[in-house]
Amino acid sequence: MALIDIDEFFVIQNQYNFTDIRDVLNKYLVPYGGSLTVNWMLVGTSNHTIYAPIPLLKRFQYRDPEPDMVVKSIVKSADYKSSKNPHAVSFNNEKSVARTTKYPGCIQNGDDKGGVDPDLPSGVLLLYHYRYLSEKEYTERRCRRGNLGKKWCTKDGKKVTYKGANAHIIPRPGKVFDNRPWRLLMLAVPKYRMYEHEVDFG
Repeated sequence: MALIDIDEFFVIQNQYNFTDIRDVLNKYLVPYGGSLTVNWMLVGTSNHTIYAPIPLLKRFQYRDPEPDMVVKSIVKSADYKSSKNPHAVSFNNEKSVARTTKYPGCIQNGDDKGGVDPDLPSGVLLLYHYRYLSEKEYTERRCRRGNLGKKWCTKDGKKVTYKGANAHIIPRPGKVFDNRPWRLLMLAVPKYRMYEHEVDFG
């Protein structure tokens, strides 16, 4: 069971040549139980300012150079008790713990809330988070619809402010070109190839 949002996508990395997420789980979660935490990789705005009717994996292909400390969890359903927060879970037995992909059996190096892993294991699996989209879309989500919280918005709801905000709240264009999520999507769902040569002028 995974606690994943609609703007988050698992992307297998190349360290051990895994081709399926089930192979990752069979090595890092199934033998140990509990949960497997996966760090965010924040994908930037690619300097887009407005919406375009093109799949977001095509529109946004620049990411941060390094993973973010924030994690999401994949939990073995037999061990699940409840969710601590959107990022971590509680277990129904004392033996279960949160583990990571740093190496098989590695216990998460996080805080009591379980929502971060400063070790940033990144060689096996990352969760690409398309948090910002374009500038206008981010403002709409955070300030007008309010589903990301309005703490960093102007009173009129027309602009996002970032005074005192955590780094992952602040949009950036992205520094590293990475189109693997888009290529994987086209491979898994060939109909998306129709968008391959579309240009986003937003």
